[in-house]
Amino acid sequence: MLAAAVVACAAAVLPLAATYAPGTAALLLCAAAGGGAAVSGALRAARRTASTTIVGALAVLAGAVVALAAWLPHQSGSALDALRFSGARILTTSVPVPVTLEMVALPFCGTWLAAATAAALLYTRRPALAVLPPVGLLGGAVAVVGPVGEPAYGYAVLLVLALTAMLALTQHSGRLHAAGFVALAAAVAGLAGPALLSTTDRRPPDLRAHVDPPYQNPEQVNPLNLLAGWAANPDETLLEVRTDRPSRLRLVTLAEFTGVTWLPARTYHAAGTVLPATVETAGPAARQELTIAGLSGGWLPAPDGAEEVTGVRVAVDAPTATLVAPDGLRAGQRYIVDARPPDWNPQRLAGARLPTGDEFDTGRTLPPGGPARLYEIARLAAGTGSPYDQATRLADHLRRNYRFDAKAPGGNGYPSLDRFLMRPVEQGGRRGTSEQFATAFAVLARALGMPSRVAVGFTVGEPLDGTDLYVVRAGDAVAWPEVYLDGAGWVPFDPTPPASTTDNLGPAPLDPLPTLPQVEPTPSGSADEEDQPADDTAAAAPPRGAPAPPIRWPWYAVAAMLGLLVAVPSLRLWRGHARLRRGGPTGRLLGAWAEVRAGLRQAGHRPAPASTVDDVARLAGAAAPGPGVGALAAAVNGVAFGAALPPGANVDRLVSEARAHRKALRRHSGRLRRLTWWLDPRPLWWRP
Repeated sequence: MLAAAVVACAAAVLPLAATYAPGTAALLLCAAAGGGAAVSGALRAARRTASTTIVGALAVLAGAVVALAAWLPHQSGSALDALRFSGARILTTSVPVPVTLEMVALPFCGTWLAAATAAALLYTRRPALAVLPPVGLLGGAVAVVGPVGEPAYGYAVLLVLALTAMLALTQHSGRLHAAGFVALAAAVAGLAGPALLSTTDRRPPDLRAHVDPPYQNPEQVNPLNLLAGWAANPDETLLEVRTDRPSRLRLVTLAEFTGVTWLPARTYHAAGTVLPATVETAGPAARQELTIAGLSGGWLPAPDGAEEVTGVRVAVDAPTATLVAPDGLRAGQRYIVDARPPDWNPQRLAGARLPTGDEFDTGRTLPPGGPARLYEIARLAAGTGSPYDQATRLADHLRRNYRFDAKAPGGNGYPSLDRFLMRPVEQGGRRGTSEQFATAFAVLARALGMPSRVAVGFTVGEPLDGTDLYVVRAGDAVAWPEVYLDGAGWVPFDPTPPASTTDNLGPAPLDPLPTLPQVEPTPSGSADEEDQPADDTAAAAPPRGAPAPPIRWPWYAVAAMLGLLVAVPSLRLWRGHARLRRGGPTGRLLGAWAEVRAGLRQAGHRPAPASTVDDVARLAGAAAPGPGVGALAAAVNGVAFGAALPPGANVDRLVSEARAHRKALRRHSGRLRRLTWWLDPRPLWWRP
């Protein structure tokens, strides 16, 4: 029994352990399940009371937490502080969660107490209550994991099997109770579960959305505005990078467009050394050692696909792949980034479609007040074809028809965009910095219904002769746009042309992305009908993604109700058949008597615990006038006291009397009780 309780609690908490960074989290939580059950089981075996058992388990748990505090790393404060703030820190830390005392204390204690409580309940008169702590533990683990983890179907099945074994070992009719529990658990988990958790995007709720992360926007200056300052002093060294696989560095991603400017994420979750995955198509691993020189602020440069950062404390906004240093940047600061930059596949890009989820609505939104011909320019420049073909044509259009000029006026809102796109050269139009090119591409892409955003970062810099050291200067700062494609992720595009004048000393254009294949755009005549606007009216409004799938949770609820309507009566009929038809004459007599007692309880006439067989027979006669059970009571008494069994024919008659009495009980019950008689699941759990 104790082993089944340990397995049940371990299976309940392992979905949470899967959200931790590689390490000892799963082992610690399984040890908590084993320790709590062992301590509680030992105290109950020593005939201690339930309250004494729980107090003893708490005392041992306190010692275990002290041992954890001495072994696991922790940020600050005492072990008590780590336990008090463990829940908040788990919910404000990005996944994968580091294995520290603050992150492990609460789930460790919860698992220990659940296992201890379950083990203590196994030795009570109601051992079936021992299923509640593991089930509650699973609910808590799933609630904390939310949509950031993978479905835990395997652990749920293991939990059901462990609880079934635990019930089978504690109940007299173990097989029957185990079968009933499996059927009900399967009905609830398989039918009612999807109905309760189903939403339009089929994701469970996220508790992290209701907790404010501890790190706010690390810098008040808009990063796009920094480009002009860096362009004015292009030779200033900002950082140094030592690597044998140089790649572009991302400083910050700007996903929200207000019509006036682009904004970075406002809050950032604390992270351990291991970072959440941000690239859907990762390539070969690369390591970069970065040293800060003249770069200031809070944003932390890193290559795309960063998986691990050591040497600096990090917070992250996973949706935009933006890293910040909560303690700020300082000259001479050194850190190492292990990354797997994206590897673009030509076939995947050419066949990728636009996403339809609600989480991309922000990336498709254009505020009112844009240039009058914005949607027309986007439609004419992009043409038709796949989303990747359209984005490629859009970038080509900007490179061919506009000029790069580092001395052009700054700005990234609608007024600057109107001047850049609409006005002639003599009025300051058709020329700009990478800031204007990236903004123009992203806004035009949104006009086509494509989720887009703008990123600010640095090109690979200048390599020093004969070394693997690259110097990144202010002149290497650049902005570039990105479009999200299903199956590929955020794909960067290069709409910025080379410098158009020989005396221009502005920043170099974005690298031509050698790993990004250039696919020949599909001819407009072969485009799919769904990619081509039906008329000018449709093109004049911002297209949206495909409609969200219909909400099917009412059907799940109906299916769950139908499943329960079939499962409960079926299990009760099967149990009655097993009691009255299977086994020898003695077993059939005792089964018939168990049916009589269950019928009385269901009809609201519960026999007292100290009632004798004759007392129950008299209660049965008063509850249902008609066929009595006196002969059955006499036979049960005879069996109990070792008398000879009645002949076989009499056993059949006594069983028939028990059935007739059950029908009479139902007939003399109230209307509601009669209607719900076979739908009541309680008799499945009553002991004979």
